[in-house]
Amino acid sequence: MIEVREVTKRYGDKTVVDRLSFTARPGQVTGFLGPNGAGKSTTMRMIVGLDAPTSGDVLVNGKVYATSTAPLQELGVLLEAKAVHPGRSAVAHLLAMARTHGIPRSRVDEVLHLAGLEQVAHKRVGAFSLGMGQRLGIAAALLGDPAVVMLDEPVNGLDPEGVLWVRNLLAGLAAEGRTVLLSSHLMSEVSLIADHLVIVGRGRLLADTTVADLVTAEGVRVVTAAPDDLRALIGGAGVTVTSTGALAGEELFVTGLSAREIGLAAATRGIPLFELTPQNASLEEAFMDLTRDAVEYEAAR
Repeated sequence: MIEVREVTKRYGDKTVVDRLSFTARPGQVTGFLGPNGAGKSTTMRMIVGLDAPTSGDVLVNGKVYATSTAPLQELGVLLEAKAVHPGRSAVAHLLAMARTHGIPRSRVDEVLHLAGLEQVAHKRVGAFSLGMGQRLGIAAALLGDPAVVMLDEPVNGLDPEGVLWVRNLLAGLAAEGRTVLLSSHLMSEVSLIADHLVIVGRGRLLADTTVADLVTAEGVRVVTAAPDDLRALIGGAGVTVTSTGALAGEELFVTGLSAREIGLAAATRGIPLFELTPQNASLEEAFMDLTRDAVEYEAAR
């Protein structure tokens, strides 16, 4: 289990993570999502002790990870697949890690086989493709047969077979009762893999929910000439109104009210509506709506 409790991280006067709390539980794949600059990487670095929280606590299986006497067997981590000496072979890299924990050579062979790297085990890592590097990083994360696995963008550079392998691998780890924390920008993959979602923006928690609840929540696409007036009219407990950024700011996405309820409310105040379309959001659409106001680096359109 991974527990993040009221964690804040500041660099000078910049707050990167702001009172963030969530739990990744055994038997689940928890998707850890957020736009660039949301604080995901900093949070994962704090989980493994590479960065120290300014305040708050981060626990792995009930204790601070840095205090573990066998960290590879406690938490398997992939943060940066290229963090390997390029002159080493894949097998040499894994053997060096294994010897720090008394892990037998047979386990090195097992994870090389699991990752499909047997044919290139003695090849220098500096000559690996991006996908091969990712496979080696995942093999290293699994070397200690850990109860908790945390992977950052594990399918980067993988071909379709590799993506399917990672999908099945993570599902299998969760089915064995392990805790899996997965960070990725590929919404389609997360929707297929994750059981639970933790979504952050500008260092703050935006959602802690199941994939089903976020994706299947019914909403209504509303196009109106008076979005601010409509937002003020229908906003309230249980109602979420977000701007989709389309049609020069005239388009809203509303959850918590039916199209009929929105239309009747608008009619009482004479607010013109051009469109009322009930719809279910995909994970990507739901993510974009949820994080729209938390995007730190937004490209021009």
